[in-house]
Amino acid sequence: MSKPPQLEQFSTSYVSEQDRLLLRVRSSDDAEYRFWITRRYLALLWPMLMKMADAFSSRKAPGDPLARNALAELAHGEAVSKADFGSAYQDGSLFPLGEEPILLARITVKPPEGNTQTLTLLPQQGQGINLELDERLVHVLARLLQEAATAAEWGLSLRVATGTAITPEATDPAAPRLLH
Repeated sequence: MSKPPQLEQFSTSYVSEQDRLLLRVRSSDDAEYRFWITRRYLALLWPMLMKMADAFSSRKAPGDPLARNALAELAHGEAVSKADFGSAYQDGSLFPLGEEPILLARITVKPPEGNTQTLTLLPQQGQGINLELDERLVHVLARLLQEAATAAEWGLSLRVATGTAITPEATDPAAPRLLH
């Protein structure tokens, strides 16, 4: 039996003409998936990523939110320090969902199974993608989204922290809100 394709590379970039982030995901079978992420969607996605990070941390420190938060921050720092952000993204040659990016609208997360969790990114209608993420990949994706959101100047404070109280917020409460 052959192994299912594995995630090989993520890429995020801000596209000013669209005022959106472009997320590209390439798998080991050379398939590439392209998605648009709006500010609103990122504000929904970020807490889901932090809940995923919390699920990994809670295995190491069940019942202690401060310890889990510290463990999430440590895991983030370790994942980022070991990730290869310097290599250029390698385009895929297959486009199972088409070459045009799909506008994301819905998110689901499946409970942990073993060392991974499934993050499902979906458009309003149609096909999306299931991403099997281990703790390291959750933090690498989070870092890429942080950098792209900073480039977009969307005014989101995307902090690595666990727990349900952490949500994206405007860094300057007096700044006007950007709506999509």
